[in-house]
Amino acid sequence: MSDDKQRFKKMSLDRDTLSALEAIDFEKPTEVQKKSIKPALKGNDMIVQARTGSGKTHSFLIPIFEDIEGDKGVEAIVLTPTRELAQQVEKEARNIGKHHDINTLAIYGGSSINRQIKQLPKTSFVAGTPGRVMDLMRRGNLKLDKLSFFVLDEADRMLDMGFLEDIQWIMSRTPKEKQIMLYSATMPYKIVKLANEYMNDPVELKLSEDDISAKGVSQHYVSVGRRNKLSALSSLLDNEPGRYLIFSNTRKYTQILADRLRNYGYKAHSLHGDMSQSARTKTMNKFKEGKIDILVSTDVASRGIDVDDITHVVNYDIPKYEKDYVHRIGRTGRLDKKGKAITFVSRDEMEFLERIEEFLESEITKLEIEEEGRVKHRVDYHHHADLFGMVAFEFSLNGGSMTRWDLEKKMKKYGIKPEEATIKDLKEDEGIVEVVESKAERIPRMDFFDSVKLLERDPREK
Repeated sequence: MSDDKQRFKKMSLDRDTLSALEAIDFEKPTEVQKKSIKPALKGNDMIVQARTGSGKTHSFLIPIFEDIEGDKGVEAIVLTPTRELAQQVEKEARNIGKHHDINTLAIYGGSSINRQIKQLPKTSFVAGTPGRVMDLMRRGNLKLDKLSFFVLDEADRMLDMGFLEDIQWIMSRTPKEKQIMLYSATMPYKIVKLANEYMNDPVELKLSEDDISAKGVSQHYVSVGRRNKLSALSSLLDNEPGRYLIFSNTRKYTQILADRLRNYGYKAHSLHGDMSQSARTKTMNKFKEGKIDILVSTDVASRGIDVDDITHVVNYDIPKYEKDYVHRIGRTGRLDKKGKAITFVSRDEMEFLERIEEFLESEITKLEIEEEGRVKHRVDYHHHADLFGMVAFEFSLNGGSMTRWDLEKKMKKYGIKPEEATIKDLKEDEGIVEVVESKAERIPRMDFFDSVKLLERDPREK
């Protein structure tokens, strides 16, 4: 049977597993599931490079629940970078585990450790963050001496967040004989080194490039300064309806942006680390259930978002690191659906866009926003100044032609000295004037101009 028609029923899976998959309407495996489940079922260590939203969670959950017995203590552990992802993995595991009569548990900080301690003795599958896992291991409540499966999910993100030593500490306290499965969107050197240190002749599957071309995601940038970012976002929200995940680089501004959007009547909510765990969980559940269609998040908080129908990812703040861009845009265009990624770029941030393009080995196309939204556009002279701080205008003159000297004299009456402006291409009654940014707002008010047009500069222009 062709790959296109392959079904889970053809994989010789346990009846209980098939019942679980049927209950959640899983019939046809994704690419990562087709290629990784079979070798994982044979007990191979696995290194799988696959983008977010590819179905990777079930590609390790299915082999785990095909094998663990449920009566020997903790037999499988999945380490995740964030509590939200631990919750998501445990939720999917629970959906399968209940058909096998196997208990699952998510362990993470910010939730009652006593409740987790109470549940651990009857738990066979654990999804958790490194910090809480280590805490419970030190207390003697989490014993991994019977462990058969060790999974690192979003390994590159865990390394970015400084969890390498924690992972090594946990790994060194597990049985030598176990199956290790490592899943990562990108494959930096430290992950390869980690795999070589602990794995035994792993099967390697590269189902996404390090640049993550993000098939199904159209990528664009918008040339906009800070003064008009809210206006540009408003235009997108009003003219391209959908489900939006908007990224800000700081927890503080995540909240500020969500508040500003609500002030303009948008049903926007924020997600960041300063929120209580209950508030974060409540917000994420609303977003997953479609009760919220605009979510403003930080990179870290977004790791627990597992939503397949996000239509737009907006980088309100351009990410400073290429891998963060990759993780962000991977939140849309999932499971063969179309998505759109839009990055706001000011003239001062062009270097970050160029780094991302170099990493992707492709150019991100410029998006022109034609229609205004409910937040009005304002003139931003700083964004359109050149590297020397000069702003350019096209002009035509009232009452016929003037000499350059005449123009300089008239402009001086408006407080612009000859050394603060340069007149170019003067032909009869029209030309171009470049003026220092601090005086740019005076040009449109000059009554000897018949018309004045700001020459907008793209940040790609040097």
